[in-house]
Amino acid sequence: MKKLTRALCASALALGILTSITPPAVAGGRSAKMLHEYTLPAFSLVNFGYTQEELDIAAGNGLFTTVDPAIGSGLQRLAGNHYLSITDRGPNADRADGNKAFPLPQYTPTITLFQATNDQIIIEAVLPIVNDLGDGVTGIPNGPADDSTPFLTLTSTIPLPFNQDGMDVEDVHTLPGGGFIIVEEYGPSVVIVSPTGHVLKRYIPTGKSLPLAHYSVSATLPAIFKQRRANRGFEGLAVSDDGRTAYTMVQSPMGSTSAGNPTAVPPVPASPYRDSRLIRILRMDITDPLNLRVTGEFVVNMLSVTNYPAGNAQRDLKISGAAWVSNDRLLVTMGGDLAPAKLVLVDLTAATDVKDLPSAAAVPLVLENVNTDLLALGITSAATRVILDLGVDFPEIKDRKLEGLTILNANEISISNDNDFGIGGVSYAPSKVYNIRLAEPLR
Repeated sequence: MKKLTRALCASALALGILTSITPPAVAGGRSAKMLHEYTLPAFSLVNFGYTQEELDIAAGNGLFTTVDPAIGSGLQRLAGNHYLSITDRGPNADRADGNKAFPLPQYTPTITLFQATNDQIIIEAVLPIVNDLGDGVTGIPNGPADDSTPFLTLTSTIPLPFNQDGMDVEDVHTLPGGGFIIVEEYGPSVVIVSPTGHVLKRYIPTGKSLPLAHYSVSATLPAIFKQRRANRGFEGLAVSDDGRTAYTMVQSPMGSTSAGNPTAVPPVPASPYRDSRLIRILRMDITDPLNLRVTGEFVVNMLSVTNYPAGNAQRDLKISGAAWVSNDRLLVTMGGDLAPAKLVLVDLTAATDVKDLPSAAAVPLVLENVNTDLLALGITSAATRVILDLGVDFPEIKDRKLEGLTILNANEISISNDNDFGIGGVSYAPSKVYNIRLAEPLR
């Protein structure tokens, strides 16, 4: 394995794997089928550049496994059995006070290059994301408005300092001219990264600032995205085959989920956004990645919770992955921690572009309000169609955080799990990639 390589993209080019392969569609009349399941064997974080001493200290802070890296927050098939993927902000755990513990606070989001072969994931190269100083950006939140307060352990009383370089990365894709585009939750932001892992520009919502960041920041995204829910920023990333257009979306409807207090005097009503289904999607021109332009903003309604097993709540459902099908048509993953994911085709071709509509920029939020009649505002949301129901077709897949999604061809997809570095809901869970043949071709 190429340890801490600064030439990940060059490695991919040398392997000749940056050309997509798209066989013709196969006729229907079949059922979905699991083609292959790949598992990452125990793989020490030493291979990500951390010393054994650092890992021993992290173990003392509560990191009970250091051999289960979470590489599947984003996924792109390059060609053949070669894939690009990325980790999120690193090992973290929920505290009783609602905040987060970061037992290895120096961990930085990392792009990986791997092969899926012989039932295994074989990591070939890793590329940490770094700032202008050459230091890892880390996964520590930028400030109190961006996420919960970070602590070292589950019981620490002194918080860790915030870090304006920090990112909670959720997806990645190569750029035609070299380098990568990634999306992350804290900003929420879209980030351009060089082939050597250096942040070239981070795009954040207008009206927001990161004056202490050690890289270029551009506050040019629509200001409304500052209203995203905590830990529910940009999640999926879909890039067109020519690399000129990118789409991203918020993980959950924006706005507070406060339950209100009906016994107060006077009663406090529940948030009108609590059970919203509305997701915002951004379309961007990335022909010149360092001069990104927003070219559209659309809305789509998530599936109703009635489509999932009993015990789920609408506010717990979320987007977890995205891939480009054709112009203004995306494949996205919708599910939840208790809700098996469904793959949904989202068609924006007849949807209203709300980018310049006053109602779309209004605060308090208008579009996410469950009492808003979108049609009365002249807004048509994107059309949706369920392509695959993992809970029905593949009950053997127990992962609920299926965050990486890539289309192999019109008939097949790959999905990957975010295993939370083995310290999440299922302890010691490994990273996995599932190759699935669809019941019908993507059209």
